Amino acid sequence: MRSRRGVTLMEIALVVAMIGILASIGASMLTKQIPTWRTRRAAKEFLAHVNAARAMAIADGVEYRILIEATEDDPTDSTDAAGAYRVQQGNAASESTEWDTLPVEVGSGDDIGGEGYVNIATGMEDSLPGVTIKTLDPPLFGPSHGGSADAIHFGPSGMVLNDGDDFGDDGFIYVRFVNKKQALEGVDEVLVVSIARGGLARMVGGDNTIGYSAGSGSTTANAGSGSGYSGGSSGSETPI
Repeated sequence: MRSRRGVTLMEIALVVAMIGILASIGASMLTKQIPTWRTRRAAKEFLAHVNAARAMAIADGVEYRILIEATEDDPTDSTDAAGAYRVQQGNAASESTEWDTLPVEVGSGDDIGGEGYVNIATGMEDSLPGVTIKTLDPPLFGPSHGGSADAIHFGPSGMVLNDGDDFGDDGFIYVRFVNKKQALEGVDEVLVVSIARGGLARMVGGDNTIGYSAGSGSTTANAGSGSGYSGGSSGSETPI
């Protein structure tokens, strides 16, 4: 008769230990990836709001703008997230004097647009810990006719109405989303939303490009030297 051999306590202990080791490795990798996912989410949502503002300006025949209310000059200064912006509708095709944050109620009682206020700062409803919006460089002064500063303005043609000084030397406005966890470790992980004078926008950086085709010279963004923070290697910020 063949005897049955049971499982020893030592074998059970070894299996349990191996499971624990694998679980800790997986948890560590997951924890490291979370800020990367959040950075991508913040940039994608901003890109979606930019595209929506442009589309509504064309459809409604009035100005729309993205008003950037909070940014961070040095992403390595603290671990707290920072960044807030509003999507707003003007009251005229140009030189608007009043601005309403979406959603805007129309005569029928319906609303135009979704929620128009986003704040990713720590503790806020849209909080994305470990992510920050870098202070814009060059800064935004708005349209030459006297529109508000710190805003990207779209006219009914879909064009960006901001003065030429608001654009970089290559003709783009750049809004940068920084992974603060990586920045604090001296590594640049930056996703850039670039907006062309014609109103087309895309997200660039890392291994991802979302938005218009970069085939022609007129739509090729270059967020190279001098456009990031001085934290570490600069490879992630150059659009692909």
